[in-house]
Amino acid sequence: MTLSDLPPDYVRSLSESINQDTPFTYNNSLSTQIPRIIHQTYKSTTIPEKWLYSYNSCKEQNPTYTHMFWTDESGRQFIESHFPWFIPTYDSYPYPIERVDSIRYFLLWHYGGIYIDLDVSCRRPLDPLLAFPAWFPKTQPYGVSNDIMASTPRHPIILKLALSLQDHNGRLGTGYTTVFWATGPMFVNVILGRWFKAVGDGDGEDGVRILPPMFYDRTGYSFFGHREGSSWHGGDVAVAKWTYERLWWLLGIVTLGPAVLMGVCRRRRTCRDLYFNRV
Repeated sequence: MTLSDLPPDYVRSLSESINQDTPFTYNNSLSTQIPRIIHQTYKSTTIPEKWLYSYNSCKEQNPTYTHMFWTDESGRQFIESHFPWFIPTYDSYPYPIERVDSIRYFLLWHYGGIYIDLDVSCRRPLDPLLAFPAWFPKTQPYGVSNDIMASTPRHPIILKLALSLQDHNGRLGTGYTTVFWATGPMFVNVILGRWFKAVGDGDGEDGVRILPPMFYDRTGYSFFGHREGSSWHGGDVAVAKWTYERLWWLLGIVTLGPAVLMGVCRRRRTCRDLYFNRV
């Protein structure tokens, strides 16, 4: 997704606003595929003060949207009502953030709309982003994130994500690496990578777009901003990044290591046999 994918009048008005440092106004008549719904989650209805600005900004910038706020209790009730087969996996997660991660896939499956983490603020109306059937934000230096994501109801990539959760459930080292691979960003990247390899970007209603950094960082064209986020993972993030950046190297060791070891042992046995046969 680039600026050229957005309506020319919208881009022109936004560029003029940025260049002239004037308020942005646009007569919105955009057609949409994704419904005007914003989903957000927290353990209770009491939102921490550090996230109130970002939470309120998304409501203020998108006043015509249905804003659906989900707590731990209402989220579990939603899963139990609409996806009861997933409850055993949902309840088995050792870390609460895994339930927070997983529910966003099911909310988009059932309702469609935009999922937004509480530490993500909205800088302007999101209507231009509703013209695409599904999208994920690109992150640096690799992959996509799941802190914001959007789709039409029952979009096949969202179904694929939700239906893949059970197969990825399990512990992997530290808490952060477990979440990272089981329900979080790496989980999304693995499934999305397989999707792109199998069907590409997709066509029509099954299309998937990647939101570029300029729509997601501190540029004048950004739809979103970031405030202080979660720190539950502590130093484990470094371990996850180190593992990801060396993933293929590590897989090579795991795959080739036994073969090399067997070759060394076989060679040693051969040399040993030759030596003793000579004696």
